[in-house]
Amino acid sequence: MSHLTSGTASMQGANLSAVTEFILIGFSTFPHLQLMFFLLFLLMYLFTLLGNLLIMATIWRECSLHTPMYLFLCALSISEILCTFAIIPRMLADLLSTHRSISFMACASRMFFSFKFGFTHSFLLTVMGYDRYVAICHPRATRCSRS
Repeated sequence: MSHLTSGTASMQGANLSAVTEFILIGFSTFPHLQLMFFLLFLLMYLFTLLGNLLIMATIWRECSLHTPMYLFLCALSISEILCTFAIIPRMLADLLSTHRSISFMACASRMFFSFKFGFTHSFLLTVMGYDRYVAICHPRATRCSRS
């Protein structure tokens, strides 16, 4: 027990500095390709937004698509938009910037939202899979509950 006490006593005199920001290295090792990476990621980001908005608009405009599976698909599109919105704009800004650091709180919040929307994706896909399971294995129960 005295060994633990002396170990913690020596730790009290140690440097207890806190991390306030992170330096993002990422694609900075390829400075000649950063503009190409920026354009590529911007194009993928825009296609992701456009595709998900198109899915949502189609589901909301067409009354025959107001079924649980399509509403889950709409929720999945919303979650995808929010997930990409939490990560990609900052990454695009860092690709064009020379100052590539992020504060600890900004990093923690981006990580929180990334995990939150990742969990939401997994949950929605699980519920959608269960909905299809019920529709295939118990078709009479599905018809009765949806009519």
